[in-house]
Amino acid sequence: MPLVKMPLNDGGELLIEAADGQGAIPAGGTGRVVQASETVQRAMGSIRSAAEAVLGELRAMDQPPSKINVQFGIKVTGEANLAVAKSAGEANFNVSIEWTGVDPS
Repeated sequence: MPLVKMPLNDGGELLIEAADGQGAIPAGGTGRVVQASETVQRAMGSIRSAAEAVLGELRAMDQPPSKINVQFGIKVTGEANLAVAKSAGEANFNVSIEWTGVDPS
């Protein structure tokens, strides 16, 4: 699998193993390192925005849940981007919500 080198805001770097068969990695590119075009922090900012959107909508309910749990997988593609991981061809978001002590009326 190719490695993706993602820069950090502090000047460091993070090496991440990319998902197989993704992006424009040439055949026979085993052990190849691809330079990401954005920092880890910038890529994670997009993911944070998605999580905040989900949480914001659930918190805006007439009876907001007492507990919200949002999970999604993240993968690094051969194009050196972060993306929400797919499961069975669909975006993989798992959301569980819980109400405790809610008046049933």
